[in-house]
Amino acid sequence: MPIDPQAEQELLASHDAFCRGFAERDVEAVLAEFVPSSDVMCVTSEDAVLHDREELELFLRRYAAGETTYSWEWDTRIVGGHADAAWLLAEGTETAADENGEIRNAYRMTLTFVRTGDGWSLAQVHGSSPHHP
Repeated sequence: MPIDPQAEQELLASHDAFCRGFAERDVEAVLAEFVPSSDVMCVTSEDAVLHDREELELFLRRYAAGETTYSWEWDTRIVGGHADAAWLLAEGTETAADENGEIRNAYRMTLTFVRTGDGWSLAQVHGSSPHHP
């Protein structure tokens, strides 16, 4: 079901804010895009599966203190939704940068949003690097 244009713009803006916060290592900015409750889920492209907001925050704080910065450039973003739930699929390139240079890989991110009193909030994020034989 197509989502209305205003909601689509809000979802894209939330995705942009999430990605910008990650690239800037801004833990609070990333957390601000999620529902305020503990009921969140994040599956990283590495091994981490974060089952609640506390695990997510600990992961983000470790990331912010680490040596590698992740950022993304999106080729395609598809938004859909129904009533008070929406989803976004983004496909593009992830850049992992540290003092030794950059590594770029194909990347996919899927996000699930719920409508909150003041717009849309993330409930789940899943990131992955597709592997092609």
